[in-house]
Amino acid sequence: MLLSGGAVLGGGGAIGCSDPSAGSSGSASPRCVAPEGVSSSPESISETVALLNALPRPVTLPCFLSALDRPLAIHATRSVISAQPAAGERSPRIFLFLGKNILSVVPDGEGAHLLEFGEQLEGHRSVKAELAFPIVDELTEASPFEHLMFDESVTTCGLCHSAERRDPAYPQPGAFVSQALRPRVSDQISVARLEDELRRCEPRDEPDRCAFLEALLGWGDVVDTYFPEDMDTIFGD
Repeated sequence: MLLSGGAVLGGGGAIGCSDPSAGSSGSASPRCVAPEGVSSSPESISETVALLNALPRPVTLPCFLSALDRPLAIHATRSVISAQPAAGERSPRIFLFLGKNILSVVPDGEGAHLLEFGEQLEGHRSVKAELAFPIVDELTEASPFEHLMFDESVTTCGLCHSAERRDPAYPQPGAFVSQALRPRVSDQISVARLEDELRRCEPRDEPDRCAFLEALLGWGDVVDTYFPEDMDTIFGD
């Protein structure tokens, strides 16, 4: 994994909003901040649930994005081969790298209300989960797995991710482990391109998309990163 960019101040302090320094867009806007003792770099599905439960209700996706520590490593892709497809190059699917916890979001389109999880395990396998926003009620450990079942034996993730099976480390109903897949390198969209999209975004025309981009890029360092080269893709590079 290749990273660049320097460290910046991240979360901490009292729950609510904080005024960050001007970000890559040249603007400054309030962001959500988790209380002390709650990780703003959640490295597992359970830590992500803890962070979401600590943020002010209702929790929006921009609130969650703004609460994540910086520097934040991402990989954006134009790929539409997903249950959470990119909505064109100006609104790519964006993977957030938080240790073994790889999350994905999109600024616009049919998957824009979803946070997708891929908690990485050995052998390029991962446990999959998802949450829909806004989040109004308290989440449980089972909440991220509640809507993934396609039928009694396979999840919606298992339709693309092979060798799906249960793992005793994840006893929640709906929790399955399967092959992890990476997007094609040729489909990558750079952070610089996303920063251009933020500068061009007109809140009067696209309030939700602009709020998403501002929350992601409006403070601190966000840097390009890459999936392991030996992780499979669906169709190859």
